[in-house]
Amino acid sequence: MSTLRSTFCPPRFSVSGQPLTLFVAIAVVCLALSTLLGLAPYLVGGAVAASVAVFIICFVSTEASLYLLVLSMLLSPEIGMGALAGSSNTVGGRGVTIRTEDLLLVVMSFAWLVRTAVHNDLGLIKATPLNQPIAAYTVACVFATGMGMILGHVEGMTGAFFVLKYIEYFVVYFIVANNVRDRAQIRRLTIVMLVTALVVSLVAISQIHNGMRVSAPFEGERGEPNTLGGYLLLIGCVAAGLLISVQRRSHRMALIVLLLLMLVPFLLTLSLGSYLGLPFAYIALTAMKRRSRFSMVAIFVVLAAVGTVAAPQSVKDRVLYTVNQKSMSHDRVQVGGLRLDTSTSERLNSWKQAISDWTLSPIWGYGVTGYTFLDAQYPRVLAETGLFGGVTFALLLLALYRQGYGLFCATNDPLFSGLAIGLLAGLTGLLVHAAGANTFVIVRIMEPFWLLAGLVVSASRIEAVAANVDENTPALA
Repeated sequence: MSTLRSTFCPPRFSVSGQPLTLFVAIAVVCLALSTLLGLAPYLVGGAVAASVAVFIICFVSTEASLYLLVLSMLLSPEIGMGALAGSSNTVGGRGVTIRTEDLLLVVMSFAWLVRTAVHNDLGLIKATPLNQPIAAYTVACVFATGMGMILGHVEGMTGAFFVLKYIEYFVVYFIVANNVRDRAQIRRLTIVMLVTALVVSLVAISQIHNGMRVSAPFEGERGEPNTLGGYLLLIGCVAAGLLISVQRRSHRMALIVLLLLMLVPFLLTLSLGSYLGLPFAYIALTAMKRRSRFSMVAIFVVLAAVGTVAAPQSVKDRVLYTVNQKSMSHDRVQVGGLRLDTSTSERLNSWKQAISDWTLSPIWGYGVTGYTFLDAQYPRVLAETGLFGGVTFALLLLALYRQGYGLFCATNDPLFSGLAIGLLAGLTGLLVHAAGANTFVIVRIMEPFWLLAGLVVSASRIEAVAANVDENTPALA
């Protein structure tokens, strides 16, 4: 009996050392915290208390902390930060801000490390197909920035801060990949992600009466409509991927309602980059549809025709403004017989200048923050991290495509298939969006993106385990 009990019952959690010693240590820590909180300003005290509470939640239940993180991605306020490296609150046009989810990620990471130290069987970082591409790109950013510091292009504190901001969303991926173990968890996290998008869309719709371009909640005095456009493009692809995968009528109706609600703020962001990304994402969705692709093509044609007629006038004006701007500026770029607007022309000119300057430091570039601000992802990667960063960035994108397509081919589960399609279509749309924005370093787009990547990789692992079990299960005679 004792043998059976030891076999089937997990051992109780034990702590080395005497219980009295542990109790005294906890009491001392609590007494020190209470004393410090009593002396600190109430905002600092509240923040510390909240951090301790979140730490306890993260330690006890990583899944609960993931829900908090998903909700905070677009629904958390930003916190102003003092000057870095003796500069103002902007560095080369780069705003230095911290959001609540940044702090939450720090607390979650610390709780993750403590939990791993206590439970040795958990492992620090699970082996996944994206680990090496992520590590290579991270090394490229760190190396390029280090060289930029040595050569005087990068201020030390500023460069270090922005490198951390560049790679912080990878933490989201590793936390998800390490802690999601079954389909039910993936389903719940997907629901929370879609509910967050619903709340964001409703908040954005409530801004329409102001007559301004809509933006995500808590964007400060100057919103970032282009960021909201990229976020809605990504989550819209996830919802659309699920829509063409699931069969239950109630689920399909809910997804259709969500897509229609998201379409309104998406159009009113007046984000040209988001508009350009939409048809490419739709082509990817059509290519991934397993059956009846003709219906997808027909729907696209109908939507394009209706949109041309029924789109809000502000949307039409924004699209036509690209070639109809009333300006005599000599800096406007001419393509064929069309003269582009000053904003688009500036982006194209910045591409040309960045490529020209990159040739002066082709291997490692100028380092993160070592080059002037560029509002376009590809020349920014090239100028800041050189050929090393450009190649590793491309390999990372290729690995993401491989993961999404691998899951799509391997699974018959509608949830997993929908997430794979969403990753493939969303990544395609964001690659177009990145031609005129720093898409892959914008935290409010990249945190949901890497959450999605973590879910896809976790789903692939679950599928592989299930397939292995099926192969090893003997057939009944």
